[in-house]
Amino acid sequence: MSSSTSEPRPVGIISTMAGAPLGTIVPQDEFLHPPAPSGHHSATETTYFGFNIPEHRLNAEIYMWFHPVLKIMSASVYIWRGANLSTLECDYVNHYNYLPMPENGIADYTIPDINLKVKVLEPLKSVHIDFADPDRGVSFDIQFDAIMPPGGRPNSKHFTQAMKTRGNLDLYGEHFKIDGYFSRDHSWGEERRETSRAGPPISWMVGVFDDEFAFHITAFDSAEDKPEWASRYALPPGQNLMWGYVFRDGELFPVTKVRKQTLRERDGLTPRLILLDFEDAGGGKHSLRGDVSASMPWQTWQNMNVFFCLTRWQGARGIGWGDTQDIQMNDYVRTFAR
Repeated sequence: MSSSTSEPRPVGIISTMAGAPLGTIVPQDEFLHPPAPSGHHSATETTYFGFNIPEHRLNAEIYMWFHPVLKIMSASVYIWRGANLSTLECDYVNHYNYLPMPENGIADYTIPDINLKVKVLEPLKSVHIDFADPDRGVSFDIQFDAIMPPGGRPNSKHFTQAMKTRGNLDLYGEHFKIDGYFSRDHSWGEERRETSRAGPPISWMVGVFDDEFAFHITAFDSAEDKPEWASRYALPPGQNLMWGYVFRDGELFPVTKVRKQTLRERDGLTPRLILLDFEDAGGGKHSLRGDVSASMPWQTWQNMNVFFCLTRWQGARGIGWGDTQDIQMNDYVRTFAR
């Protein structure tokens, strides 16, 4: 761990959209969009699916990252159980950085290099995914059915949506039934530059408890709790929430306020526990404890590391499950790794 005696530096963050009305999402947003108006080569579109089997501490990620200006994409399937110290320690990794964009859009398409097939059965409601790697003995088929409307980021260029998942997984001769929930994600129309920035981790968090309660929050830890990084980065109190929503009892509300604290493993980096208190625009107040059940580090691109964490959320509604993606940059890791 390195240290610095200089004054904490201001955190250069995106403009907070905390409490703003959620964006409008239409069925056409299920599919590909025009690139960012700038026309810059970093313009991207992403689509993210996955599944979890909590009783086996098993999590999986299915991720497509489109670069419409460059006319290429990346695609990946990751499956892991428990705590993993490196990406390649996962049970299964199949990742391609450079692939051609689908010629006919993403309503019904196949990525031949990884034999992944995605079919939209009804936009914003139902999707089916098939995957098979017979050479390595891994395959799955999953039906995704929405339990809620898409939660649109206030700029209407991103949505997250809790889905019911049903299907089967064969993993090197082990057979698993998939019967749970997963929050998928889709973003478009903006640049995603791979620039390395100085700042603390920011977490993309989701959880689904049942057909009537789900949440999504993107936030830093709260400066008022004096996290270790407060000696290096200056984040104004109350400015830690980027955006989020709560779906409860049939209604969707923006998140207006968050208090978040992350406790980490002895390496100083890997999340192990998240304490989360938040309020929504409908007057709801929520307090959750998130224990990490399975994790793996993935460099989405080389200037950034993300800890993907299957998280067990416990609160007044009982037990829920979902992903925590803890996003870290070089300056933070080199300073606070132990």
